[in-house]
Amino acid sequence: MKQILDAKIINTKYGLETYLDIEKNVHIADLKIPTVDSPFFEIKIGIEYYRLIDQNYYDSQVNYFWLRIHPEMKTITLLEPKVQNIFSIKNVNERIATKELIGEWLINTNAFISAIKNLIIKKKSKNVVTEEEIRETVRTIELLEKTLELETEDILKAEVKKAS
Repeated sequence: MKQILDAKIINTKYGLETYLDIEKNVHIADLKIPTVDSPFFEIKIGIEYYRLIDQNYYDSQVNYFWLRIHPEMKTITLLEPKVQNIFSIKNVNERIATKELIGEWLINTNAFISAIKNLIIKKKSKNVVTEEEIRETVRTIELLEKTLELETEDILKAEVKKAS
């Protein structure tokens, strides 16, 4: 049986951004668990894409965004990092298309699901000793598992903000 490559393309003023559902193209760059000071679970996601300019292959690039989730899934926010921001240098329509890319395509890709599941496996195999480390690890795994339950509507209704 042939497998078909799943891809998404966004047309921008700088060329076509081509996103491919390939495991190596999506990675978890950082993770922040809820604390007293910040009650949110945050995942920094990197996505590699290919930009085509004038119908010629140009280059690949990795850009990022933060997915901020309230632990009870009450609110979800997309945060723009200061550097290598997936939303930067885009006009309003391109930013909307990027948000749709995340909500309608990315969270449903094998690459995204695999990146989250691999992180869960890594957390489960981590050697934790103290009671605090155990609680933190269990909580992180629970929150990562909730991330796999995200729906398209959750992302599409999310606010996009600059990361602080």
